[in-house]
Amino acid sequence: MTTDSGELGLLRSTAHGVLGGGGTLADLGRLGLLGLLTPEPHGGSGWNVVEAVAVATEAGRALTPLPVAGTLVAAAALAGSPGDEDLAAQLVEGTAAGAFVERPGATSGAGGWRVSGTYAVPGTESPRVLVLASPGAPLVALDPAGLASRPQADALDSSRGTVLLTARDVPARALPDADRDALAEAAVLLACADTLGALAVTVERVTRHLSERTAFGQPLAAFQALQHRLVDLEVLVVTADALVSAAATALADRAPHAAALVRAAHTFLGERAPVALDDCVQLSGGLGVTWEWPVHHAVRRAVVDAAVRRPVAPSAEEMRAALEGDRPAIAGTEEIRRHVRSVIAGSDPPAAREGHRAPTTPEQEAHLRAWYRTLYDTGLLGGWWPEEWGGSPGFRPVHQLVVTEELIRARAPRAIDQVQLASHVLLEFGTPEQQQRYLPRIRGVEDIWCQLFSEPDAGSDLAGVRTRAEQRGDGSWVLTGQKTWTTDGHWAQNGLALVRTSAEPKRHAGLTVFIVPMDAPGVEVRPIRMNSDAVDINETFMDGVVLGPEHVLGEVGQGWAVAMSGLEVERVNVGANVVLLEQLLSDVLAVAGELRSDDGPMAEDAVVRSDIARLLARFEAARAFVSGHVERVLAGREGESEGPIAKLLYTEAYNEIARYGTQLVATYGPAEGAGVAAAARLQDAWLWSRVQTISGGSSEVMRNILAKRRLRLPAGR
Repeated sequence: MTTDSGELGLLRSTAHGVLGGGGTLADLGRLGLLGLLTPEPHGGSGWNVVEAVAVATEAGRALTPLPVAGTLVAAAALAGSPGDEDLAAQLVEGTAAGAFVERPGATSGAGGWRVSGTYAVPGTESPRVLVLASPGAPLVALDPAGLASRPQADALDSSRGTVLLTARDVPARALPDADRDALAEAAVLLACADTLGALAVTVERVTRHLSERTAFGQPLAAFQALQHRLVDLEVLVVTADALVSAAATALADRAPHAAALVRAAHTFLGERAPVALDDCVQLSGGLGVTWEWPVHHAVRRAVVDAAVRRPVAPSAEEMRAALEGDRPAIAGTEEIRRHVRSVIAGSDPPAAREGHRAPTTPEQEAHLRAWYRTLYDTGLLGGWWPEEWGGSPGFRPVHQLVVTEELIRARAPRAIDQVQLASHVLLEFGTPEQQQRYLPRIRGVEDIWCQLFSEPDAGSDLAGVRTRAEQRGDGSWVLTGQKTWTTDGHWAQNGLALVRTSAEPKRHAGLTVFIVPMDAPGVEVRPIRMNSDAVDINETFMDGVVLGPEHVLGEVGQGWAVAMSGLEVERVNVGANVVLLEQLLSDVLAVAGELRSDDGPMAEDAVVRSDIARLLARFEAARAFVSGHVERVLAGREGESEGPIAKLLYTEAYNEIARYGTQLVATYGPAEGAGVAAAARLQDAWLWSRVQTISGGSSEVMRNILAKRRLRLPAGR
């Protein structure tokens, strides 16, 4: 089901106006906003979960006391129930309030369904009807006449209040025609949306506060320590929004994976939102602990929202099904996906190993080069090149995403980033002579390329490079300096070097990119042994390396533009990298199934299952945001600084999942059976994970970029 973004924006604006302006349930009802889950024949507008989530989000933003979510779900539950037509209509109209609770208490007897228990519902007055979802029972409805009702004194939820409804063996009427499971999931998702709204408005409020308040002669938001905390809050908001939206779309479509996404949203927000909102109190200083500063209302509300469903750790089988279940694919990619799988099945790819990508023997190198030739020959690499250079007719950027996803799933070596970068800049900036000289050798896998950008004092701060090139009278250049973290430099034939060719006031000016033959006189490559005992990276020294003018790539002094253009190549592939998180979680489940404690398999341990469920929720949140980000990139409507958010989500989740799996094996291992290979992959990934969070701009640099470009926070002195 596709929802028009313009119409959804108008609906949000309408709900915001009513809820933010102190409107009533009847005001919402007159606008049709309480019948969004109710079938049309019964006065509603159908199963509009996405729209209902938008209204609930605005309810959270407004911190409204109105029982919006409960009335929405109760109206849908009563629709079509004989004898409840008038009450259902009142709920849709907003002239009566409803409540929906998922708790035990309904039991079946000879006389029908009866209920015993005390139920807390948001509000200051008793609802007109309570709909109860108990395990193993259909939805049942209770009228207030059979319930003892009292406001809860000193209720935690200070924005809505709480009413306690007590039933003592009260008769209840079953609602057999209501879709119990779908409505229960909707109730949980609406509570998540309410929390999302409260979180979003609070983060905005605290960000403004710190931007306007000064201390030590500058705005508080100018201090980097506070900037990074505000960035993390913003990242949480946009990630939670993506996850809730993905769950809403799946539930609206009644997709098989809808319940798994709702569970992930509930786990993700239930764990993270109260902590983040509590941190907002801290960031507010003394103001944060005052009654009039509304941040405390939001954190209280989030805790109550999370209680909409009591936490029950899913089984390992349920989590594996959530990982392995089919998800909607990008339209028009079925043929390329079949082609990739066919090539992999008909070939002999080397086994990929995280952190051990470079070959260590001549035989491994020959095997790897043969694999890359297969990928080029079948159009799986270089498909985006112009046809005159071997590119594939009809190639679309999304095809490269599909290729990378399938290579990761097959655990086969994927494209070398530095070679892709070199191909891109040669095609965009290279002279015809350079293209003729180098491009055929790239396609033939005769040349591997490395990237000579980073230096000991210029890693993430790339504009700080000090390696220099001086031009001689005959037009040649002499390069002198040191590069570091040179991936694949020890087996590459060429490198792209970013060097300083003139002294300019602006650091990004005066830089030039050179093509450096790695066997040129004066080039020395020294391998760096990594924490995994692998050699993938190197130091590169250039001592008087003489290069002719034909080795300049692009214009002299325009090296920054050339370098940045090449780094844009990976924007789409970050979507494919999320598949690595899926594989890591699959490995965690595999080792948990093999490891044992005195009480049995670790996969059956409640604490371990809860831990893995939390990691699964983080993965689903990252996947939801990154998938949306890739779709926007492909459509040419990428939001401000989404790339740094995607990198933070992917790389930091990668580290956390791999570390957890490694610790689990260390504590309860050694792994046996199917867990042996999985444990080895988790250890490789954990040791490699800090390369992910550091290279390509460290996590701290990503936060600096987001503080400046997305949040527009004031600069420090």
